[in-house]
Amino acid sequence: MSMRLSRSIVGEAEAEAVHRVICEDGYLGIGKEVQQFEADVAAYLGVPASWVISVNTGTAALHLAVEAVLGHGSGAEVLVPSLTFVASFQAIGGAGAVPVACDARLDTATIDLADAERRLTPRTKAIMPVHYASNPVDLDGVYAFAEKHGLRVIEDAAHAFGCLYKGRKIGSFGDVACFSFDGIKNITCGEGGCIVTSDQAVAEAARDGRLLSVEKDTEKRFSGQRSWEFDVERQGWRYHMSNVMAAIGRVQLNSPPSAASLPICTANGSPACPAWRCSRRSPKRG
Repeated sequence: MSMRLSRSIVGEAEAEAVHRVICEDGYLGIGKEVQQFEADVAAYLGVPASWVISVNTGTAALHLAVEAVLGHGSGAEVLVPSLTFVASFQAIGGAGAVPVACDARLDTATIDLADAERRLTPRTKAIMPVHYASNPVDLDGVYAFAEKHGLRVIEDAAHAFGCLYKGRKIGSFGDVACFSFDGIKNITCGEGGCIVTSDQAVAEAARDGRLLSVEKDTEKRFSGQRSWEFDVERQGWRYHMSNVMAAIGRVQLNSPPSAASLPICTANGSPACPAWRCSRRSPKRG
């Protein structure tokens, strides 16, 4: 017997948005739908659109953020709680930095700053607090710790889109925050993620980095063009979000699913029908 622990809350509106991108807009890569999704996320958080860089996974967001902050292959140490998904560690290591595991607090399951302080070395350059299970870290404490020790803060906010810290939305303040939009997160794009930062040097490095570090390629893609002659001066990755993903995310962001009406979706193989047939029914209550 198997038991399903979670499922994505998606329905007809998401299916129609994907259908529009495929059958009407016709361009599936990064384009105007992604640009609008970034603007929608920025409006939701109450920040400028230039702060938001969408990518294809939350792990990609963390990886790009670490590289944008510390540089590729820096060898710098990053403090990270031991209680987290492996993606936090992989993103740090993938950027050529060194993850340093710290204890988690028993009361909040978030990083223990006293233990983190014991693990500081001259090579420590950043701290990656994790908002575990949508439980925001003590950000006042984290940012005071970072300021005291001259560290950058890269928040792993994969679980925390829409969460509040002292009445303010995670990502609307601070240094760098990274969200995930995979199928079981607070909102989903099917897969996806984004970086939110007020540091425009970091934002530009991440924005170029998601498109193989082709300089200013995002602006051309958003205007329906491509970079045929270009410069590449640093390591980049193919981490951009697609219009299909963004279309799902825009529906999720602008019309949050109701907990009282869960969508039940099943695949349908008929070419005459939408790819997904969806019906809504109230969840069973025991």
